[in-house]
Amino acid sequence: MQQVFSKINFLIGSRKVLEQMENIKVLPIFSCKALDFFDCLSKKLMSNSKANDYPDVIAYAFWIRRASLKSAGIQYNAEGQKVGRGVAFQIAPSNIPVQFAVSMTYALIAGNASIVRISNKKFVQTDIICEAICEILQDTYPEMASYICIIQYDYNDEITQALTDICDIRMIWGGNHTIEALRKVIIKPRCIDLGFADRYSIAVIDSDDYLKEDICLVANAFYNDTYFSDQNACSSPRLVIWTGNKILKAKEIFWKALGEIVSKKYLMDPICSSEKLLKTAICAILYPGIREVKKDNLLVRVELPFLYDNIMDLKGNSGYFFECNIYNLQDIVPIMKKDCQTITYIGDNIEDALRKIIYENGVKGIDRIVPVGHAADITFVWDGLDLPNVLSRQIGNL
Repeated sequence: MQQVFSKINFLIGSRKVLEQMENIKVLPIFSCKALDFFDCLSKKLMSNSKANDYPDVIAYAFWIRRASLKSAGIQYNAEGQKVGRGVAFQIAPSNIPVQFAVSMTYALIAGNASIVRISNKKFVQTDIICEAICEILQDTYPEMASYICIIQYDYNDEITQALTDICDIRMIWGGNHTIEALRKVIIKPRCIDLGFADRYSIAVIDSDDYLKEDICLVANAFYNDTYFSDQNACSSPRLVIWTGNKILKAKEIFWKALGEIVSKKYLMDPICSSEKLLKTAICAILYPGIREVKKDNLLVRVELPFLYDNIMDLKGNSGYFFECNIYNLQDIVPIMKKDCQTITYIGDNIEDALRKIIYENGVKGIDRIVPVGHAADITFVWDGLDLPNVLSRQIGNL
């Protein structure tokens, strides 16, 4: 095992920490140790001038404040009854820079030691967070050092198997192909294996209610839901569904306002332009009746005459949106499949109406319904899983 671990690059931790992690004591969920550590990390990130340039880092720092975590922990208040399962081995996604830290937080808050494998792709956000963690473990909370390893290695079945052999939880954040490949690696009989697979999300906008909103605020909120992550996040809307009585007017204002923000803020990789052209060409062949609307390649819309059941198989990113007008929310049911994760919305009655549709139709998809601007909000319930409960164990009684 020592020889295998010598091939790992440690951003946080060491081979010695990793080799001893299997024997470390578990913690209670929302332990004082974890809360103190994260509160210190929050303050360090908040005071970092470089971090202020990255809203995702600041959002993470805000989430891990002591007050925030203590408030979240109230509902899990079962002192002496819930503790960690052991070691959580996590494979972070390569396209969401801060997700490795979010995953680490889930594991530590639930009382587990945390091994997080991140990709070799360079992100400033990763450097900022890892530097802050290193400083805290060295200067302020050395007792937490034995609970954290942040590592990098080229995909290697031998290393992955060795790490899997010592873990009690495995969390795979990535595409379906990544999950399929990693699940060929054998886990221990009692190991919990969680795969956070490819998902898609949609937005539902009531045109009448939208026109009562602050147009610029909505545009910025939608930009943050979508362009900030290049629509790579599972929670980023790829399809916009319009309802209400003033759809044409609302659409014109909405897309114009968004386009103005995009032209000022967004830098797109040139390859994305050709990918969008190809995507539309394929859509035109498969779905006669679609209509592409664009001023430039930064914002491409594909208008659908109706909701095709499998349209999300061709979802794009980097500013590529399907949109459709409907006059009955019930029409959304066919696209509420298992792969559909989040619905963002604008409209006073939209959330209640959608929840009713989900319950009455036995819908298997949709794990979140949140207002526009909150698609990327970090919570302890993700993909329908209450993670502090799933990642900890209950000490039962009569």
